[in-house]
Amino acid sequence: MSRSPAENLAPTMIIPRGLRIEIDPEGQLSIHAPGNLVVQNSGKYGTLESMGGSIRIDRGVEVEAVTVRCPDTCYVQGFLTAWKVAARSLQLEESARAHVVLQETERLEIGRDARLVGNFASEKELVGLFSRFAHQVRSIPFLFERRAPVPELPAAPALEEKLVQGRQFPPSPPEPSPAELPEPLLFALVLLERESERKIHPGASQRALDELIKLLQQQDLETLGLTYKTLFGRIAEPREDAVRAQELVRQHYTGEVAVG
Repeated sequence: MSRSPAENLAPTMIIPRGLRIEIDPEGQLSIHAPGNLVVQNSGKYGTLESMGGSIRIDRGVEVEAVTVRCPDTCYVQGFLTAWKVAARSLQLEESARAHVVLQETERLEIGRDARLVGNFASEKELVGLFSRFAHQVRSIPFLFERRAPVPELPAAPALEEKLVQGRQFPPSPPEPSPAELPEPLLFALVLLERESERKIHPGASQRALDELIKLLQQQDLETLGLTYKTLFGRIAEPREDAVRAQELVRQHYTGEVAVG
């Protein structure tokens, strides 16, 4: 049988039994393959998963994914950017490049000219490191955010309007910045915001969380010092983030560091 021109230009695509292709809530494509998964085209994904084999990212291919998961080996010949890689082993061949925040593997192999950036063992380890550099992390701009235009100086008439009976109105106090919080309180704010975003607590607990966040964001440290014990006490079954935040706030006001 002669082949059509279209068949000569592109290979045949086979969709194996058990393959799942989904769109996650963020609109990202997720692929769950029953066997080995080979990525030969660049793209952005939510999850890339081989449920019974390995994953390979071919040379020259650029892949960005939230999660890359397989029970065997994740081979990277091209470029990979991922929040988490969960596999038996991660192997970077030759000049491969990988930016992996969380790596859950038993073995890591890096080629001679390959490069791996990231490589944290858990979210707890990641948060622990970032807490040491909380001020620097807060000052990093989001990669794609648009910078606000620089305000122009007001014209002379606008300045004159602020003069009343020869006296000038005092300048408005600057808005409080979370980066100005003491480091333990800044890290506590990050943990409480993450706990609140989960929306897993009943009404009274959620309100106590939100009140703690509000006091920290407004830097009302006097009221926080008087009420933090009561507010934390209203959080039913606090998770690890809330417990750690309470320790940091208590440490700030008492100067005592928890042991154990």
